[in-house]
Amino acid sequence: MRETDESIPTPNADGLTKRERLHWHLTSALASAESPETKAHLRGALVEYRKLPPTPLVECPFCGKVGLPERIQAHECQRP
Repeated sequence: MRETDESIPTPNADGLTKRERLHWHLTSALASAESPETKAHLRGALVEYRKLPPTPLVECPFCGKVGLPERIQAHECQRP
């Protein structure tokens, strides 16, 4: 976990995709929310999150590994 400028502990960016981090933030906020209105908004945000289209997989042009764009960009390429 690392600290943001708001001092909220968040998962390390290297371990999760942006979508996974968004889901983590929404579910964590819902778990800690006290106001019924806030909980309703967060549940609505989670519903919309689940409706997002899937992230397309990409292939590394050098080694052929397939995965999420941000993971392929950061992978240790094993060029043939």
